[in-house]
This record gives sequence, structure tokens and C-alpha cells, in this order.
Amino acid sequence: MRSTVLIILLSIMLISCGSSYSVPRAALHIDVTDANQFNTLLGSIRDFLQAKDFADLGKNEEMLELLKWSSGKHKGDSIANTNNDQISRIHRTRRFKSEELELDVVIIDYSDLAIKKRFVNYPSSESVISDSPALELNIYNYRLGGFSIEGHKLYEEILSFIESNHNKPINIIFSPPETNQKEFYKVSAINFLTGGVWWLIVYTISIGIFGFIIIKTLNRTKFTVVNKRAIFALFGTILATPLPFPAATIFVIVLPSVMALPAIGSDYFSRIQTFAIPSFIVSAALCVLLSIYLIKGSKSENT
Repeated sequence: MRSTVLIILLSIMLISCGSSYSVPRAALHIDVTDANQFNTLLGSIRDFLQAKDFADLGKNEEMLELLKWSSGKHKGDSIANTNNDQISRIHRTRRFKSEELELDVVIIDYSDLAIKKRFVNYPSSESVISDSPALELNIYNYRLGGFSIEGHKLYEEILSFIESNHNKPINIIFSPPETNQKEFYKVSAINFLTGGVWWLIVYTISIGIFGFIIIKTLNRTKFTVVNKRAIFALFGTILATPLPFPAATIFVIVLPSVMALPAIGSDYFSRIQTFAIPSFIVSAALCVLLSIYLIKGSKSENT
């Protein structure tokens, strides 16, 4: 029995990644005199982005806590040294995000010249990077097929804003890639179809397990057929609806919604609502159809 459950769980955890794509970025390297000028420039860029409804996410506090915990477990070895470098980088990094535009702006502090010489190396940079302290500004567009029109517009606006408010050189590391609508539609279609297939696999396995248990339980009751069908549809939807769960930094798996019950009261459902709402609607419709097909009554009850 235990081995059967493990096999079922492993089957549920299978997920197809569909057609993969890279997250493109545009990057600028802006020379500064010292940390004071860096902070002044950072403040002006922050105000500019917030005026465009970007949220200031600050440092990645969750990752800091994880890296500090890991460093404590590996004191003195190479893992701890690598973690400490990452901790230092996070402390020097500021992130701004626009959910609506699917854009992130990440600013890294290289006002310490020793740190810059150690970590800055762009073999494919479009321009020669100076030996001066600097601010690095990265724009990430989480969109299929290069930068969106809005991404290109933001890049041009930021570049123009910095040129107007800063008297130091601006080096272009990477220009934003062109908008590729063909790739956008192709990858979107593949991922939609693949995601639909895996949604159905997870739902079929989940409703097979929980539906069997629900029906066995209902058969021991004296509820009317209508009530049994309603209970089956309700609990089937609550327990078996496929929902996304983070399994690693960027890896997400789809599991039945029963796994999310401990998360009630947290912000989990608000973060996945774009996926959860249509998933629950489709699941509820299928559960209603299954309840009609699986739960029969006498002719008098069905009329």
C-alpha cells in the first residue's frame, strides 16, 4: 500500500516544462564618483520608477535568511564562501517590479571599485566597461519573444532620464532584444497545450483517488441523490483541483488542491489566483458532470 501511494505521488509530481525560453535583459553600466553619488542616483531612479507604478521590493530578505542559515551549516568551507559572496551581492542589490508590465528593474551597487574589479566581467558587452565605480541597472522582461513594446519604451525612458540627470558616462552592456511576436505565439501555444495535458493528468489521478473515497463514504449515508451529487462536486473540487506549488527557486509543480489547505489564511491563494480561478471553475464543472454520471438513484429520485 505504501509503495502504491509513493508511485501515485510521484506520478502527480510529474510536470512538463513545455517549451522553454530565456528571460532577456537590457543592462546599463553607469559610472559614479563614490557611494554618495551612487545613493543619489539610486534615489532619483527609484522615484522615477515608483512614478511609473513599480513596487520597490528592496533586498531579497527571504534569500538572505536562507543563505545565512546555509553559511552557518557550512562554516569555513567553499559553500560558506560562495554564500557569503551572494549575501554581499544581495545587500548591494535593489529590485523594483511591475506586475502589470512583467518587468523587473534590478540595480547593483559597484561603488566599491575592488568589488567591481572582482565581479564585473561581460565578454559580450556592447561597450568597454570603465575602471570607475559604477551602478549597474538591469531590466528584465518576463515575456516570451524578446522585449515587449512596453519594455523597449521603459528602456528608452530610463536611458533618457539618466542622461538628463547624470553627468557621468553610461555604458550599454546589453541592448533590449527585439520584439518577436512569432516566438511569443508559438511558445505560448505549446505551453498552453502542454499545461492543459498535465493539468488533466493531475486532475484525473486526484479525482480518481478522492472521488473513490467520497463515493464510498456517501454510499454509507442516507442522503438523497441530489445531496450526494452536491457533496461529491463540492469536496471533489476542494480536494482534487490542480494548483501550482513551488518546488525550488524557479521550478513549479502541479499538485491537487488538498495540498494547499494548510496555506489557507496565508497569501498563497492571492499569489496564484490567475491560475487558481480558472482551474477551480473547470474542476467544479467536471466534478458536477462526474457526480451525475457516477451517482445514480432510483427512477423516482432522478425525476
